[in-house]
Amino acid sequence: GLLCLVSLAVATPAQAGPVRVEKEGHVYHPVFSGDGKYVAYEVNGLKKEVSLFISAVSNSIAKDGVHVSLPGGGAFSEGDGVAANPVWHPAGLIVFEGSNQGGQYRLYYHQPGSGTAAEMITTQEVAGHITFPAVAADGSKMALVAKKTGNGDVYTRDTNSGKLVQETDTSGTESFPLFSPDGKEILFTRKHADTEDIFVKMFSDGNEKMVTGGPGDQTRPAYAADGNRIVYFDGSRGNGQWDLMSVDVNGGDGKKLGKGVRLPHRARPAVSTDGQWAAYASDDPQQGGNIYLKTVDGEKSVTIHTDFTACGEPALSMNNKRVILAFTALPASGAGWRFLTIVDITDSLNKG
Repeated sequence: GLLCLVSLAVATPAQAGPVRVEKEGHVYHPVFSGDGKYVAYEVNGLKKEVSLFISAVSNSIAKDGVHVSLPGGGAFSEGDGVAANPVWHPAGLIVFEGSNQGGQYRLYYHQPGSGTAAEMITTQEVAGHITFPAVAADGSKMALVAKKTGNGDVYTRDTNSGKLVQETDTSGTESFPLFSPDGKEILFTRKHADTEDIFVKMFSDGNEKMVTGGPGDQTRPAYAADGNRIVYFDGSRGNGQWDLMSVDVNGGDGKKLGKGVRLPHRARPAVSTDGQWAAYASDDPQQGGNIYLKTVDGEKSVTIHTDFTACGEPALSMNNKRVILAFTALPASGAGWRFLTIVDITDSLNKG
């Protein structure tokens, strides 16, 4: 039934405001394509199932969501499959983690508008769970985390040759790999004992260094300011409290961009296309109707007021030279499902 609904839904007119999805569930983790023409997002129906949808975006108007189906599943759409953690390839593909009915997590790719997704890397190349896809800005390399060598190590894969290189080999668990904008280094986190710290490895000499660490978790790093700064979530205050921090890529004292931020379901911090702004939501229910933006140097801030509650999961993009913000929220009246909405915030930022 779901696919029939979706194919009918595609023909309906697009509208500003909440993005319509023919599936009940909480919407999480919006991720814009590099050109801003698509947004991918997860729909979690509160079973063990997470579905992936894509909407075409024009200015701040998104078309209805189109379901991305994994191979091998008529049964899949009803079962407890997972399709999550999407990233965009510069060629316009989406790469994501998928698992059919409790099976291993593997990486898949999908071209918007085409049929079923296809597996990206065979089990002959890498056996076991593979997660956390990342793609270099020029598409020449891909990164992933593979479980086959223990707790989880970062691998890179050359797009042309298919050659795999194991980049980390420690007893810790590595996650969240990310290529620098110039492709010369790779950023990742490493969990050891009870803390998670952020490291960077240079491809030229193979050396790695800690960018930032300390008590609690420093996690989900994103590049900003042409690769000169890193924005990340900092849990060093403990008790489930998170702050949004910005630090020079060479280390040094971090700047606190936001205190008491709402930690996204899975996403990294939202950074604008020009690398100058970061967006976040507050974990204070009194501030739940706002999305906050701060320049990554900590100098300027702008507040976007909405009519909703429990706002979170912001993502930023450019579309027709306009700055576009996507976020998820609950409707003001009582519960209901968390939905996705998209707004043009160019004028707000220009005033800021």
